[in-house]
Amino acid sequence: MKWTVITKLFLIIVFSSLFLRSAKAEVSPVVWQAHCRDRQPVIYFEQGECKGPGAAVINEVFHRLGHRVNWAYVPWARTIKVAETGQVDLIPSHSMTTERESFLDPMLLGYDKRYVYYYALASQPTAVQEFNKLTPYIIGALRGTFYSAQFNENMDQLKVSFVNTNSQLINMLKAGRIDLAISSEQHEMHSFANDPMLKQMEYVDISKNGRYFSIPSRSPQYKYAEQVRQIVDKMRTSGEITRLFESYGVEPPLNISESSNTTN
Repeated sequence: MKWTVITKLFLIIVFSSLFLRSAKAEVSPVVWQAHCRDRQPVIYFEQGECKGPGAAVINEVFHRLGHRVNWAYVPWARTIKVAETGQVDLIPSHSMTTERESFLDPMLLGYDKRYVYYYALASQPTAVQEFNKLTPYIIGALRGTFYSAQFNENMDQLKVSFVNTNSQLINMLKAGRIDLAISSEQHEMHSFANDPMLKQMEYVDISKNGRYFSIPSRSPQYKYAEQVRQIVDKMRTSGEITRLFESYGVEPPLNISESSNTTN
């Protein structure tokens, strides 16, 4: 009799433990691995956190879904590469291209107007008034970056040298290794505009550009993509994304639904 009671107590403890573990597993939130970007003031990584309205929108979306976002700072060239194989679940603040559509499911935040500029050494007679005048020059650009449809879709007509950072572009300009560097407000244009040794070309490439965050189609979390889209669409159409950006003192993306040319 004594052993029967002990056995029953033992079984109760074992099954209770299994039940508690199962219950805990059921309430544990889904965790998304996300790569932060340095696109101040919209999004940036500081003191171990992804900050700015671009990150805040994403955090709010997944909070409403009952999920959690784990941010890490990773260079953009690596992010876009590993996204192809689903080694990251979320990539923020980017534009779409035909190539990216093959492996990314974009969530539209809105649109902005993109101004793309070209810079040269102030001491050189370099002058560019229109796109066709770029062809004689070697142009420096950031690797893995989409600047505008006009630039990226016509690179086969241009001489382009790719690097990883804007500081490399500026150093290459000053060393005479490239003739021009391309940039925009979304790509730390201030680094070029504030350098007294550089000058801006007259030609400016202007286009309207969709702003997105995306879920790679090969991510294990892709099964939640439609739920995410519904939340984002509701936040955008209600003006909530606009208000969130304004609360940070950052100009929000335009809340329109028509299609647009792509740039990044």
